Amino acid sequence: MSAPDNSPLLPAEQESGSLSPVPVQVQPPQPDSLPWTFMDVVRMALLTVVAIFFFTSISFSIASHRFAPSMSTADAARNPKIILPGQAAAYFLTLGFMVVLLHQRGRPFWQSVKWRWPSVGVGYLLTGFALALAVQFSSAYLPIPKSLPIEQYFTDTSGVWLMAIFGVTLAPLMEELFFRGFLYPVLARHLPLWLAIGLTALGFALIHASQLAAAWAPLLLLFGVGLVLTIIRARTGSVATSFLIHVGYNATLFTLLYLSTDHFRHLEKAT
Repeated sequence: MSAPDNSPLLPAEQESGSLSPVPVQVQPPQPDSLPWTFMDVVRMALLTVVAIFFFTSISFSIASHRFAPSMSTADAARNPKIILPGQAAAYFLTLGFMVVLLHQRGRPFWQSVKWRWPSVGVGYLLTGFALALAVQFSSAYLPIPKSLPIEQYFTDTSGVWLMAIFGVTLAPLMEELFFRGFLYPVLARHLPLWLAIGLTALGFALIHASQLAAAWAPLLLLFGVGLVLTIIRARTGSVATSFLIHVGYNATLFTLLYLSTDHFRHLEKAT
């Protein structure tokens, strides 16, 4: 079903891969425009979960035998230097699955996932900056728990540096490819646009639930972030724009942490 005549005007998508200022109306993806199905997206999710478990187990095994024989499983699960290599390996495996899937169906990867780089990317990075500040401001008025499981990863300077690098590179790339590149289009093909946007944002928030002790207030804020990212992706027709906002958002949060902890040297100040 096409959008009504009073739909927001959006930048047109061009074959060159850039965004043009020519106004067009938003329409959900047509049934024959997607070379993947919802079950393909489910397979991606299952592959990622299994691969993270597999590669982090290998990482823990190597660390426990060669570097820290007395390390417990609980300590390893809180150590970014053990967890992140395994998670990165799992993400690369999932990325390979995405690329092979589209290659087998005769479709170019970046074009198919709507990776259209905007002519002015700084504006989207600044949007992420403003979004992060808005979330920080809002959190002061919500019942955020005093301690969250994710804070267990921020106890070691080198580990936090790894978290920061991962958080502004591979993490936003894979989250945007999965949620806004693959999941959102297949939902929008079968559901009303508002519901597809809402469910995509909800899924984005829920994958972080374990890091936030499933507390409703921080999850609500992440749901809001997911809404912004998905709406921008829908309005621009580009996953690259939501990726830039995501990078700007994460980079701002890590920058604030960097400044408040004397360059990650006094992480106790963050708690």
